[in-house]
Amino acid sequence: MKLRYKLVALSLLGVAIVACDPLEDIYQEIDSEGVTVVNEKEEYVLTSADYETISKAALKDAKTKADTALANKVKSELALNSFASGDKYIPAVLTSLYPSWGNGSTIGVTYQFQGDASELETKYANLDWTSLSDEDYIKIWGADAPVRFLSPSHGVNEIPALLKNKFPNAVEGAYVSVDYKYASEEPSWTGSVNPVFSENFESQTKDEDINLKGWVQQCTVGKRTWQAKLNSGNLYAQFSANGYSDGEVVSWLVTPAIAVSSADLNLTFDLKYGYYNADCLDVLVSTDFDGNDVAAATWTEVTDQFADFDKIDKPSSGYGDALVNVGSMSLASYNGQSVYVAFRYTGNGPKAATTTVQIDNVTVSNLKWTNRPETEDRIALFAFNGSSWKVSSDDDVVLLTNEDYDAMGAPGTNNNFSSSIDPDNYVPQFLSAYLPYAQNGDEMAVLYKFYNSSEKVTTLESRVYTFTGSWAPITNIVTKEKETYIISGGKWMFSPIINVTPTKEQLQKLVDWVAENHPGYVDAKYKDSEYWFGASANYMNFNITMYKRLQNDPDGILNAMKDDDAKAKAYLQEMLAEGARQFMELNYPNAETQMNGADLYYALTLTVYDDGAYYLYTYRFKSLGKGQFEQDGDPTVTNK
Repeated sequence: MKLRYKLVALSLLGVAIVACDPLEDIYQEIDSEGVTVVNEKEEYVLTSADYETISKAALKDAKTKADTALANKVKSELALNSFASGDKYIPAVLTSLYPSWGNGSTIGVTYQFQGDASELETKYANLDWTSLSDEDYIKIWGADAPVRFLSPSHGVNEIPALLKNKFPNAVEGAYVSVDYKYASEEPSWTGSVNPVFSENFESQTKDEDINLKGWVQQCTVGKRTWQAKLNSGNLYAQFSANGYSDGEVVSWLVTPAIAVSSADLNLTFDLKYGYYNADCLDVLVSTDFDGNDVAAATWTEVTDQFADFDKIDKPSSGYGDALVNVGSMSLASYNGQSVYVAFRYTGNGPKAATTTVQIDNVTVSNLKWTNRPETEDRIALFAFNGSSWKVSSDDDVVLLTNEDYDAMGAPGTNNNFSSSIDPDNYVPQFLSAYLPYAQNGDEMAVLYKFYNSSEKVTTLESRVYTFTGSWAPITNIVTKEKETYIISGGKWMFSPIINVTPTKEQLQKLVDWVAENHPGYVDAKYKDSEYWFGASANYMNFNITMYKRLQNDPDGILNAMKDDDAKAKAYLQEMLAEGARQFMELNYPNAETQMNGADLYYALTLTVYDDGAYYLYTYRFKSLGKGQFEQDGDPTVTNK
């Protein structure tokens, strides 16, 4: 015998779901296939892993920056949204969880849903970020200049032209944040900018070992290698003994042979420290290295020949603000020879010699700076007006800087937030200090970098915060409770039905309505029961027993029909149906009319007591909007 599909009791706001005619086509399909067994589960709640899975799937489907932002928010907010909606992505989750379930199986899925963005959120939805590269600075200063930063004479007004080429498909309303280096003094130099040797590590892959033609990596003690790291769009070489538990580690990173063809050549590089607790870096030069065994070569330590080496910031917590040039070392004494330059890291994890060392822009040239000013990292926000890029002057947004991240503590480690560093744990305190005189109702958009560890990408994200005595994020997140999903044709799909089973509080609303509109029908002793519709909040049912209703009929409406039993029973049925409709309008004044593009139906199941027996009446209502409901067909009645 075929078992007809039956919706499991599911709920919204503490209520449940039953079968109704909008699924009739599905029922017929299930019946035609001769399904004999179905599975049903009252509730499955999406987990953080599910949100991450859905986020990844949505990212693959994203076609615009706005789509990408919404896809990323699924993971960061742990909530679905208008782009990554339940009907599109929950079926795949259910397929992986319940691969053996057959047609007709149902489940109620509870999840978080982030509603439509506010006007301010929409304004800052199309975001991107970039960093000025060496090539960008060359375009600004010219090929004959060695400057890799902006200055008073070449400021942010130079950036829009670069953005026009970087973002040729930008649309009006797009925003881009730009990281750049800036010096408050003008630079000056002598010599040629064309180096004999130069390496900026931009060809390397983040978090992988340095692997450059002619370069040698060799660990003479322990086992750990130099790796490429990325920050603010810039790749560099890094080594740290942090987390290394096997004692001492000595690791060498050696350049290829560099021909010193002139006495005026100089060696220079950029350096930054993090979590400094020991002198771990030495710079050495050799003329007899064979390219294989560093221990067999003669090395001369030259660390102290870089004038600014000891001026590099040494923070005991966090990182220096920027990679800083160490000055130049003359290679005049090596004129006519080939030299190898080694960066040797010596550390010891158990003995807390674990300083993080970052190096970049290793260069040999005859360039000599007569004034190489100190630089600082800066960031600026640009808006596209449909034809050109302009520096944003909007006062409804804050773009977090490296200094802001540093002030917050943990976010300053990499100058971003992540799944393990939640912006909501830091930004409210930041805004309190940034806007000490905020008034109730004030809103502010905050733009920040967010690192997605699963995708290994950093994106610019926005979040709007509002002030109501303290700053808090506007999330627009609601819980979607036990939305029904069904297997039909071998596939999971969303079912546009919301089941409702009354709670005691909801039934009391109906009793109170009767007390206000038909006060004579409220039980004289128990104020939680009425006889206009027959509802009882105490018993959580409706009573249509004839003798009980005849005894509580102050207007004599029912008593006038008592000699016509069929007419009297029909009246009680009409009042029960009217009570069901009134119940819906009282308790669901803001009911949605559609969900995911499908007309929304509510299935209301009432417990009805009639002459010593209990029954379940299921009424189907279509939501018309503005708290109005239309009954869809006759109720189904089953024994309880």
